Amino acid sequence: MSRETGRLGDSLATLKSRNSITHDSEMGAFMFGKKSVETLVVGAGPCGMLAALTLADAGNDVAIVDSAPRACTSSNSAILHPSTLKVLERMGMVERLIEAGYRIEKIDIYDGISHRDTLNLSELPIAFPYALSIPQSELELFLEDELEQAGIRVLWNHRVSEYQEEEGELNVTVDRYSERDTGYAVSHTERVIVKSLHFKAKTMIAADGYNSILRRIAGVEPTPLGDNQYFVSFEFETDRDPKHTYLLSFKDDLATAQHPMEGGIARLQFQFSGLTLPSSNREKDRSFLQDKSSLPDYLDEKHFNELLKSRVPWRTGYINRLRYRAAIPFVKRYLKKPRSGNVLFLGDSARSFGPLGSLSLNLGIQEAEQLAKTILETADEPQYRDERFDQICQKMVDTWKQLANLDEFAVPGEMAEPWISKNRGKILRALPATGDTLERLANQAFIHINTQEFSQI
Repeated sequence: MSRETGRLGDSLATLKSRNSITHDSEMGAFMFGKKSVETLVVGAGPCGMLAALTLADAGNDVAIVDSAPRACTSSNSAILHPSTLKVLERMGMVERLIEAGYRIEKIDIYDGISHRDTLNLSELPIAFPYALSIPQSELELFLEDELEQAGIRVLWNHRVSEYQEEEGELNVTVDRYSERDTGYAVSHTERVIVKSLHFKAKTMIAADGYNSILRRIAGVEPTPLGDNQYFVSFEFETDRDPKHTYLLSFKDDLATAQHPMEGGIARLQFQFSGLTLPSSNREKDRSFLQDKSSLPDYLDEKHFNELLKSRVPWRTGYINRLRYRAAIPFVKRYLKKPRSGNVLFLGDSARSFGPLGSLSLNLGIQEAEQLAKTILETADEPQYRDERFDQICQKMVDTWKQLANLDEFAVPGEMAEPWISKNRGKILRALPATGDTLERLANQAFIHINTQEFSQI
């Protein structure tokens, strides 16, 4: 069996089979008894599906829609932080995910030339003393399976086109899309609206990503949070024993990171300068095979090898063709108030960070649980709902601002290595850790994160 088949291949086969289900069956699941729901989740990425699962498990009447035709199909590798694994443990699904992933137990930090420090997750007195590397395609397929077991089917090809809020209730229009052949001489497929649905919801969770439609409908504009960043990512086969290690380097203020995946695969990410990319590149890859002929020159193997020589101070173990590659812009920004009435913004729709350490994904999953629990806790106390929503949203904003300002609030001690001290903000934001775990790792480098000042932001 090749490295390209196996569990991931089985997952994709299952996903293809599932997406052969007719739209009529999806419509039936939506239309019968679902014209009025307690919560509508818009966006079926990990954050949206986790929120929907938390709600469904507690008996909340929830529906989830996504404008895409299917879940993420590229590996789009993710790293789940120890704090996120705790969330998944509370959901009763962490053991299966751990079996599917690869543990990251330590982080080696380089200055572009030489090794500077090692931080050890395995030495921390926490429930999960490691992070977990797993393809996002497998994570999403797993969450979709969990939703189906809870009686919730993701309605793919469904997009919210408008909504109005009246007397604390949302009137929402959802358009159902289908693909059709245009019949031109050159084969071309386009998406067309085949039906519009109208229903009511008490609350809507907007987890519809970087180019959030709901954010545009609500007229909510994000606030910039530092300079924009651009990254190119490559996945490849490797004969290097990763030894459960995440590799991180900074050279000329540009970050490079390599993390291992199950089955002898590695993912290498380069922060790139002098590159401008359209925001559409932030969309997930929904095709089953990557069209290499359409990729730009800076993602070809020649440029990859040039980057290896100039930017990577460790042995990558590259032995075979590039499996997957992408160029992604990251406009660092956030919503000052991630809610508009009873619409709550979650994950990439509410803020954007760089990709190293999968910080954005993990914050989104942790926030999904918090938002869902707030909805559940206030179900019988509508008079307190606005106050609780504002509290949880303010906590989200404070966390994002804290992470963006780690250069100021992470204080190096006398024993801190000078180069680590100088680059502490960039290093800490790129680690596969959040919350208390991040603070403990910082302490290993003799850096103290001043959480007391954080709380005063």
